[in-house]
Amino acid sequence: MPKQVKEEVTASRGEGSKHLQHINQSIRDDVSRFGIKAILFSDSERLYKMLVVIPFGVLFALTALPLLATFVTSLFGWYLGDPMGPKFIGFSNYSQMFSDPTFWNSIGKTAYQVIVTVSGQMVLGMSFALLLSRKFRGVGLLRSLYIIPMMITPVIVGLLWRMLFNPSGGAINYFLSLVGIHGPNWLGDTRTAMPAIILTDLWFSTPFVGVILLAGILSIPTEIFEAARVDGASASKIFWNITLPLLRPMIFLSLLFRLMDAMKRFDSIYVMTGGGPGNSTETLDLHIYFATFENLQVGYSAAMGCVLLVLIFGVSIVILRKMENE
Repeated sequence: MPKQVKEEVTASRGEGSKHLQHINQSIRDDVSRFGIKAILFSDSERLYKMLVVIPFGVLFALTALPLLATFVTSLFGWYLGDPMGPKFIGFSNYSQMFSDPTFWNSIGKTAYQVIVTVSGQMVLGMSFALLLSRKFRGVGLLRSLYIIPMMITPVIVGLLWRMLFNPSGGAINYFLSLVGIHGPNWLGDTRTAMPAIILTDLWFSTPFVGVILLAGILSIPTEIFEAARVDGASASKIFWNITLPLLRPMIFLSLLFRLMDAMKRFDSIYVMTGGGPGNSTETLDLHIYFATFENLQVGYSAAMGCVLLVLIFGVSIVILRKMENE
């Protein structure tokens, strides 16, 4: 090796050795100042952790503290008209609730409304998603019109359909009269009030299900459908053996959102019927509202709120486990 090359190699080794010594000294300084975590995480990693942990902690506190306060309130006999104030009664509110026939009636109304509404939304949402996934002239405009109900607030939806169901001047009874049918008092009859409530939510929330399922259908590679058609598969076989299995995650996702929302549905029912006639449309959410703001039973309504929370949480856990297995 020439003498000049040796000198260059020796010089580079010396510079490399000095650089390593500088790095080692920097690490020792960081360890002495910040501890062992300084060599495990860079500044960017520590900043990322702070940006994730702090908002999560704030969100957890804003969620957990009200839930804890609700549970604690449910252990008190708290009647707002009592000048003595709340009294600790343990789980007496829960025992009273489970022996109250109006509570079980509201549970039944809620279950009926949720099962029928969500089932209809899943079927109709899938039908509209299959239709809107096809390519034809005007499909873009049709997709835009399809999501219009999602842009309206539930209170306005309730007022709109209340006018449509009006027995004397409503549009529904008017069109029925054109074909010789005398329309009923939709919201004033115990036999038709709940079906009217269900029909309203079908119109309002079906687009949400359809949009989720449409996104899932459009994400499936078209080559799969083309290969199935080349092999001679019919449209029904393609749906049951290809489309539906690949859409199962999206189906469970939309089912999760719709069940949680339907179980705590309040706005449109309160605006349309106020739980009536009688208590034919009084779901658990409305029953809790009346117990709080009309009967002034804060502790009792808090106990029912805890039960509603447990029901929603239980249903959500079941669906999430199904999603994990997919």
